[in-house]
Amino acid sequence: MRTPSTPGLGPPAVFVGRAQEVRRLGEMLRRVHTGVVYGLPGAGKSALVAAVAARHRGPVVHRRVLPGDSLDTVVDDVRRLLREAPVAQALSDASRLEDLVREMESHRALCVLDDLHVLGPPERTVLLEDLGGRLRKGTLLATSRESVPRHATSPDRFELRLDGLPEEAARLLWRQLGTLYGEREGFEAAWSRSRGLPFLLRRAHAGDTGGEEPVRAALSALPDDERRLAAVLALSAVPLTASTLQAVLPGSASDASLRRLGARLLVETDARGRHGVHDLVREALVSMLGPDEVNAAHATLLEVLELEPLPAVVRVRAVCRHLQALGRHEARAAFIVAQGEALVRHGAADELLSLLDSLPAPLRTPEVRLTHARARVRLLDLRRAYPELLALRASLEASDGVPGSEALREGVGAVLVRVALFALEPDACERTLEAMPVPGSAEVFLQQLLALTALRFFQGRLDESLAMLDGAAAAAGGDAGSGGDRRVLGWCAYARALMLWIEGRDSELAEPLARCVALLEDAPLDSRGPLVAAMSAGILSRLGRFTEAEAALSSARERLGQLGAPRLALELDCIAAWVRGELGQRRTALLALRETEGRAERAGYLFVRLLCRVGAGRMLLELGRRAEGQALLDAVEADIRARGVLGLLRAVQVARTLDVPGPKDAPVTVEPREVRPGIAARQRALAAWSAARQGDSVRATGLLAALEPMALGVDFALERALGHLARAALHRHAGRAKEAEQALEHAARTAAEGEVDPELIPELFGTLASPHAAVAVAPASAADAVVLDAKRHELRAPGRVVSLERRALPRRLLYALARQPGRTLSKEGCVRAMWNADYDPRLHDNSLRVHVSHVREMLEGTGTRVLFEDPGYRLEVAGGFTFIAE
Repeated sequence: MRTPSTPGLGPPAVFVGRAQEVRRLGEMLRRVHTGVVYGLPGAGKSALVAAVAARHRGPVVHRRVLPGDSLDTVVDDVRRLLREAPVAQALSDASRLEDLVREMESHRALCVLDDLHVLGPPERTVLLEDLGGRLRKGTLLATSRESVPRHATSPDRFELRLDGLPEEAARLLWRQLGTLYGEREGFEAAWSRSRGLPFLLRRAHAGDTGGEEPVRAALSALPDDERRLAAVLALSAVPLTASTLQAVLPGSASDASLRRLGARLLVETDARGRHGVHDLVREALVSMLGPDEVNAAHATLLEVLELEPLPAVVRVRAVCRHLQALGRHEARAAFIVAQGEALVRHGAADELLSLLDSLPAPLRTPEVRLTHARARVRLLDLRRAYPELLALRASLEASDGVPGSEALREGVGAVLVRVALFALEPDACERTLEAMPVPGSAEVFLQQLLALTALRFFQGRLDESLAMLDGAAAAAGGDAGSGGDRRVLGWCAYARALMLWIEGRDSELAEPLARCVALLEDAPLDSRGPLVAAMSAGILSRLGRFTEAEAALSSARERLGQLGAPRLALELDCIAAWVRGELGQRRTALLALRETEGRAERAGYLFVRLLCRVGAGRMLLELGRRAEGQALLDAVEADIRARGVLGLLRAVQVARTLDVPGPKDAPVTVEPREVRPGIAARQRALAAWSAARQGDSVRATGLLAALEPMALGVDFALERALGHLARAALHRHAGRAKEAEQALEHAARTAAEGEVDPELIPELFGTLASPHAAVAVAPASAADAVVLDAKRHELRAPGRVVSLERRALPRRLLYALARQPGRTLSKEGCVRAMWNADYDPRLHDNSLRVHVSHVREMLEGTGTRVLFEDPGYRLEVAGGFTFIAE
């Protein structure tokens, strides 16, 4: 049995009279995996659950809830105790609970939470219902001074009210205490006073005379040495070993004092030899201590905690607590900053943030503020970290020349550059890089180089960025086999591969990918290791090497589990969704991309948000949801231009190539070696449709036969619909009108089942019925006539014809306005006409403005224009304007 170290006391040395309760509780917990033992203080709740835990066949973790604890600190401590290792940083209570449930289930662990009543009612409910209610193999057992209310939908749990011992059991306890500490008369009086509560029976055996406050009386009679030792134990948040307590009193005085305190039952000792005090003793003693005694105890604990084997986060928390009690705030601030990296490494960045926020304002030095901003970055709260870093940089620039400021500016700059890139703020990134001092180490130089190449890529200067990487690689030795710097060469290859992947230059990906993986495969486990594996998975899937891609994803998740970095988890989820898309799992990919986009939006990680939106736009186009996909990519393109990250436009352009081409577009080429399911099926479907329209029955039939086994499932509804259209065209060329009509019906039905845009199949059918529908024709009638023809999707004006066939959203808006020229159509009406959705200004205002501008470009020079008129738009037409409805 693996039993992780626990910060709470285990079973007491003397525990009798509860055999029935132990058996009953154990039996119930085999059927119901959540239990609460509640009752009056001193009833022996903690001793009972400790006895039950000692019988558990599996890992046991114990956590006593202390005043000031929050749900996240309690759950995270249990996670660390269970793993006996650092844990992944959780970004929400839901995610940390999910992780804890997973761990408890996999190890069949028992979690004991003492003093649940210290938490507020909502937190108690979360632990018992959201955690305990999901356990099927793990077990949650809590103690509380009061019951926890249940409601109609609460999951099952077992509750045991613990009262005093029956008389026979009380006599047995009295005899056992006599065996350990010497026989004593007076059981009858003790029984009548104690009502069978074990704590009061113990106190009576220790000599309490039954006054109103027997504990205070016993504590008041303590000699100085014992009082000092008891004070240390009372103010310690964790039980302490005898070896640690030997540092409290000189010589062997500590051992003797412990024995006397134990004989008076003021100090409890568990079976593992650790010492603590009962809550009732602690509360009484703390209320009796004078300020000097309290300060002396806190000072002593600061010294002796160095000797106690404690988990890192528990130690930091305890030291900060004692420093704060002593008013040593400067020392506390310095200690928190020094321990910041350790807390982050153990998944406690949120606790680090709380500790920093507890510092007085005068102590929020630049070092504290930088640590605070780093904690926010770790917690994926870039929206708030970014302005903090900007303000810190400005204050450092104002105090230029202060000793130590240059090193601090370098640290602030390194973090700010990364955050600015994540937040797509190229101007801030450029300014920060220019202001940073000359790098003091090779590592800092490498990070600045990679940041600068990323910036140039974002700015649309890809060739310059690649040239910088080539120069850096040449300066680093050029070849790892001949003594070159493997780390520099590896990261230069990584940056090149990543940029080429986003750029869509697939033919150039294999070499830098192989180089990057080979050079960095033995790199130490740090925050970038999983990123290399994740990026390689995305590229491998783009190249159709799916087995290798899945292995890379598994490796990335395994390494990420050891690091617990939320930012990397977000990046990995984004890339994993792209891999699903390359596998042809379009709907799964779309859902994953939208979920990841939402997390990235909340975090302020706009680069990942943009990649998710581009991927979602592509998936929508592949699924045949063209209007939605085009609108999304239009909005992404507008965002890219507004932010000045023009280097990312190519990603949007590549995504648009997955749309169904129009009649004027170049014919689709079928690549026989294409192994990506979605791309291969789309190529064959479009090529078959094109061949069928041209009457090439041999080629179309062959392509349709190749398409059939590929286009299975709801993700490939559009490809199957295109196949039916191709068959309709073949039937029409052969004069089989009835069969052609049936094939068209199949196409429409298949498209509808796959949620393809309802107008797509009619549009494609229109090109079949009238091959010349999109060819420019002369204006219809009078020389000054303007005709908007919704049947042929054309705008005809003197001297030109504008095809609207492939501009679904602008034409929907134009048709809606043309139906009521001169009258204002509200924004709600515009959105309903374009997207068949309810108007939401956060989602639609920007896209609506973009499409209005497109409509205005179409109408340029026709004498017809779109005007904004609050609360919407209206179409102003000249004489001779004609609208031919669908």
